[in-house]
Amino acid sequence: MTPTATAPSTEEPAARPRFGLGFAAVCGGMFLANLASGISSVAFPWLATSVTDSALLISGVAMLLELPWLLASLPAGVFIDRTNHRWTLAVTHVFRALVATGVALAVAFGSTPLALIYTVAFLIGSATVVNENTSQVVIPRLVPSSLLERANGYLVMTDTVGGLFIGPWLGGLLLGSSLMLPFVFEGGLFGLAAALMVFVVLAPRNRDRPKRTVRAEMAEGLRYFWNHRQLRTLGLFLGLLNLSSAIAVSTQVLFAQTILGLGAAQFGLLFLAGGVGAMLGAWLTSTLERRLGARRILLISLAGNAATSLAIGVASNAVVVAVAIAGGGMLSTIWNVLTVSYRQRIVPEEMMGRVNSIYRLLAWGPLPLGSVLGGLIVTGSEVLTDREFGLRTPLILAALIATVLTVIGFSKLKDGIWSPDYHAGSEPAGQPGEETSGQPGGEK
Repeated sequence: MTPTATAPSTEEPAARPRFGLGFAAVCGGMFLANLASGISSVAFPWLATSVTDSALLISGVAMLLELPWLLASLPAGVFIDRTNHRWTLAVTHVFRALVATGVALAVAFGSTPLALIYTVAFLIGSATVVNENTSQVVIPRLVPSSLLERANGYLVMTDTVGGLFIGPWLGGLLLGSSLMLPFVFEGGLFGLAAALMVFVVLAPRNRDRPKRTVRAEMAEGLRYFWNHRQLRTLGLFLGLLNLSSAIAVSTQVLFAQTILGLGAAQFGLLFLAGGVGAMLGAWLTSTLERRLGARRILLISLAGNAATSLAIGVASNAVVVAVAIAGGGMLSTIWNVLTVSYRQRIVPEEMMGRVNSIYRLLAWGPLPLGSVLGGLIVTGSEVLTDREFGLRTPLILAALIATVLTVIGFSKLKDGIWSPDYHAGSEPAGQPGEETSGQPGGEK
């Protein structure tokens, strides 16, 4: 029997999904903006130390940088759902560039009272709330669903590396040359981030919905979020972790000066190691999720958070602290990539801004409270004991909070994203007000 000839196929293989120019612009802008914010995180407290040496007053700077997450998140979510995302990103970048430039001029003229530092910190923090929420909301409009983990890995890496590690290091380096220089760089970086938004092109959204009050739309988002058990749990957990982190970080500049004996440049360099950890976490998330599952990764992140806080709290060596910060950077990046992708998949597009803002309100809203508590804890502890023990106390407390959350996660949370059978990309899409389990069942 003669074999039948098979005609060559004329169909082209399906193109692999890829990132476009718009995503690259948003990611690049987010990196530059977070680099600027990282400079702020060092420069503003250091500027405050030129005015006062009170731990409580210095912690107020960190508190006001983060207070807008508590005050502005809910109305910001409604604003984001109603507005043009591209213009929102551009305008918030430009606003922060102008404010940072104003601070540089004030430093140059020798007029930086604490009230000015507080006011500027609050203004920059307010614009950051709107900008960062919009950056997360816009990603599902720029990349296919199959690339969400990778896309969010890049975004979380730029946030962590730029904002928490390279930015503080660069801020410390610049402070070693001039008190004004960090704010000049900060303004320039925000300006460059705004310029990149020219390359962001978004398809029109369907905004044909009945006009309602801001209060009604906020209530709708709140109902959806609170009725979704997994989102609610993740938000509460992250809020407590960030509360403990803010308690520790608010007086970190004093910890570095008093216990580690670091100068400004060395203080910034201390955090550069964390950038390596964050990059490693972003690259490993997808692989670890496939091999270990989301539940194990989340629990390891909780336990690791406790271990790193404890290690820093008992250490007196800058190298040990740097290694612990690197580990914390890796674990926090992995946690964020998984949970942000989960949120982007299950929340309806028309409600993404509100639900994302509510989640981040719970996650970031405790930061100003934690900053104040950190200052109070150090002030109270050093009165009862000494300054060194007072500066270590917030880190020990942070480790204790993370340990309690780890125990709860192991013993109580076993469904949805916490299920042993859960894998990223298997979330069923929920409707407003409907609680979804997050169990495997196909993406819709």
